[in-house]
Amino acid sequence: MAYENRESRDNRRQQGHYEAPPAPKPVVIGGFYTADNKIKPDLFDKTAREIAESFYIRNPQIGVSITQLRRLFDEVKRFEQILDASPGQWEAQLPYIKMIKSKVSYTVARAVKQKSVEEGVYKNLADFMTQGIDLVKELRDYHVFVSLFEAAYGFYYEKAPKSAN
Repeated sequence: MAYENRESRDNRRQQGHYEAPPAPKPVVIGGFYTADNKIKPDLFDKTAREIAESFYIRNPQIGVSITQLRRLFDEVKRFEQILDASPGQWEAQLPYIKMIKSKVSYTVARAVKQKSVEEGVYKNLADFMTQGIDLVKELRDYHVFVSLFEAAYGFYYEKAPKSAN
């Protein structure tokens, strides 16, 4: 199959003649810790790589916008910086951390409405963020989530489709 650039893909999609391959299945995190309350050994490697790979389709190259991913990562890091500066703020910041899920929902809905993106990869992003934030119960969990997001972001950036940059 010949390489199809984004413009011709978008034109075909607008005319109803284009169907992207299905997005990868979302990754189920399950939890951050082993039975003995240690961070899962493969969390920041194998799991993070699988999460990153769920954010794009290889051929044709379609993926989550690196700009959108960075914006969400910056938001997650912002709370980590607040909490590092004032650990006693955990209870006050937790509702705002949970609110990140609504920001992700907005990001996904907006991207999908543009119709130049694959809905499945954005839904995988939303699924990852929702799972991760739902697993956060205490400050330690949040630091693990931030590290997992950072690892997934790094793997994604390495392999991100050119159209996602």
